[in-house]
Parts: sequence; C-alpha cells; structure tokens
Amino acid sequence: MGSKYHNPWLARFAVGAVLCTLLLIVMGGLVTSKGVGLAVPDWPTSFGYNMFLLPASQWIGQFGIFEEHSHRLIASGVGLLTAVLAGWLWVRETTGQTRTVALVGIVISLGLMGVRTEPVFYAMAILAAIVAAGSVFKIITQPGALRWWGLLAYSMVIVQGVLGGLRVTQLKDQIGIFHGTLAQVFLLVLATLALFNSRWWKQTPDAEKESERAPRVIRTHFFYASILIFLQLVLGATMRHQHAGLPVWDFPAAHGQVWPKTSDAHIAGYNDNRLGLQQQLHAQGHAQDSNGHPTVYLHTGKNITAKHIHLHMSHRVLAVLILLIVIGAAVVTHRRLGAGHALSKLGLCWAGLILLQATLGALTVLKYKPADIATLHVLCGALALLTGVMGTIISRCKHLPTKHTESIPLIDLKEATS
Repeated sequence: MGSKYHNPWLARFAVGAVLCTLLLIVMGGLVTSKGVGLAVPDWPTSFGYNMFLLPASQWIGQFGIFEEHSHRLIASGVGLLTAVLAGWLWVRETTGQTRTVALVGIVISLGLMGVRTEPVFYAMAILAAIVAAGSVFKIITQPGALRWWGLLAYSMVIVQGVLGGLRVTQLKDQIGIFHGTLAQVFLLVLATLALFNSRWWKQTPDAEKESERAPRVIRTHFFYASILIFLQLVLGATMRHQHAGLPVWDFPAAHGQVWPKTSDAHIAGYNDNRLGLQQQLHAQGHAQDSNGHPTVYLHTGKNITAKHIHLHMSHRVLAVLILLIVIGAAVVTHRRLGAGHALSKLGLCWAGLILLQATLGALTVLKYKPADIATLHVLCGALALLTGVMGTIISRCKHLPTKHTESIPLIDLKEATS
C-alpha cells in the first residue's frame, strides 16, 4: 500500500505519533484509574482559562488536576502531530488545487480549535465524523492512497477530543466508554500508517496470490484473537468507566466461588465485606499516601451490583479464551513457519504480551486496584491489540517465505532512532 518510495523522516514522524498516542492512553488510563476526570470541571476551558494558559501553580503537583490537565495537553499535542502527518501525506500524494484545498482545510481546522468554544467544537466534530466516514470509503476503494488514512486519523482525533470534553460536561459513563474505545481504534489507524510507511513494508514483496500469504490457520488465529482482544478492551472500558471500584477482590476464585452468586443477600454481603476491607486498609495506612491521597481504588462510593459481578467475571472468562488462542497462534506459527520466521517471532512476542496482561489483571485484583498497575494493564492491552492487528495485516498482505528470517518490528523503531 502506498508508494514504494521510502521517506525515512515521514516514517519516523509516524512512529513518533504512535508513541505519543501510547503516552496519551497511559495518561488517560491514570485519569480513569484515579477517578479524576472531573478534577478540571469545565471544558474547553480549564478553570475559566484558555487551556494552554492555565498557570502552572494551579495544576503542577496538584493531585487529580495534574493528571487531567496533562491528559488534555498531551491530547492537543497528538492532535497537532496528526494534523502534520495528514498534511504531509497529502503534500506527498497530491498536487495543484487538490493539495491546496487539503492543506487549507487542515490549517483552518487548527485555527478553529484555538477558538475554544463548545459550539465550534461540536460543529467540527460533526464535520469530522462525516469526513472520517468518507475517508473509510476512499480507503476501501483506493487502498494504495495513504493520504486517506491520514485524513481518517485527523478526523478521528477531532471527534475524540470532543468526546473527551463531553465526558466532562455531560457526566455520562457511556461517553467515557466510547471515548476509551475510540482511543484504541485511533491508535490502530496511526500504527497502520506507521507500518505502511516503514522501510520494511516497502521492501517486502506483496502477496499477489493465496499461496504467497501465510497459511490460513495462522491468518485466522491472528484475526479472531484480535477481534476478541478488541471486545475485551471494550468490556474493560465499560467496567472502568462505571467507577464502581472492584466488585471482586480475590483470584483465581471470586468471592470464594467459581462464579459468584448474585442474589440480593449475596450482593449485600459483598458490599459489607468490601466496606470492611476498605476500612481495614485505611486503618493500616495501605489505602492512602502521606498526603492523604488514595493509593488503591477498591471502594469508590458506589455499591456493587449483579451487573458489576457479571461484567467482571465475563472479563475473566474472555481473558482465558484470548490467552489460549494467542498461545495457539504462537504454537501454530512456530510449527508451520519455523522458529526463525518473522511471524513466528511476532507471535511469540504477542503471547508474551498476553501473559503479561493476564498477570497485570490478576495483580490489579489482588492489590485492590492501585492506579499504576491498573493503568499498565490498559497500556498492555493496547499493545496486545496493536500486535494482533499488525500480525493480521502482515499475514494477509505480505509474501514471507517460510525460510525468511528477517525480524518485523511492530513499529519501525529502528528508523526512529537511526
């Protein structure tokens, strides 16, 4: 996909945008894990200030405010990087009036973002959603034109920014769930752009026929495991954005059972037990730091419901299924292609990520949901999804003979540092 001409600086820039997006996801994860999304209660201003002019004394070192305001600033930076990336691709692939119109549109949209009023942002989000839909259509009909991927990414980041603001002003968990899910899709779009612009992608021959692709069983494992990981991330976002703390805090059992009972009496007992445990942790000094800020988020003030229990247990069951399929993908790839094959190495890394993700999930439960471990769990989930999707694309699009031993970087980090 795209021109065979390789621009190393464009490739490095795309990698940088991906890394900044991962940082944004980490900061967003901290905001959600700590429940401080409303620490800055207004939007698009911050305590009445233009967001970029908020005095440092009002947010640096301030619990909750630092995380939320940093998230906003990093998001703005990612938006700017995405605008530059989109513009770069349009300059590279078009000429004349088409190029001029595209660049003027990007510049005008950036200028409108500086207005910092809700009506302007809402109008931009609606227009961006329409442009995103059109970009998807163009990607399908013109798969070699990377400028549409760039425009899709830029449209998505505008919509994503407005969703983040609406989460503050509308106080709806559903918006937070969609905001967290769209962040993962946006990461995938940028990572795909980085892959398509990498030297490796341009130098590796395309699979022109079925026999040149990876075996169907390998492609199937990568594809369906990636779908399940995405569904798992949606489920995780649903749990996190309910801000209900931990409904189950033992592992591998769940309230001492295989699947907890959810009668009214049992739910009441779970709530009483959790409150008692929270009070015990406070008394022992394990629930807050020296400044009185919470360090674990076992109890957030919301009572456990049967829905919370079922969501949590479904998350566990799906995690086991994903673990089995990804390990199966690694084993099948190793057996069919050999240990030295690029996809075999990718599959092994993927299995390692999933094992790490499962460990972080268990620790989140056993340590009573500390924000740092819960956020690492989010980051690892994003990396696992990214790895699966990159493997799916490569296994379907590239011709890698069985004896091919070249490594495939998930994102061409070598280019970013050379």
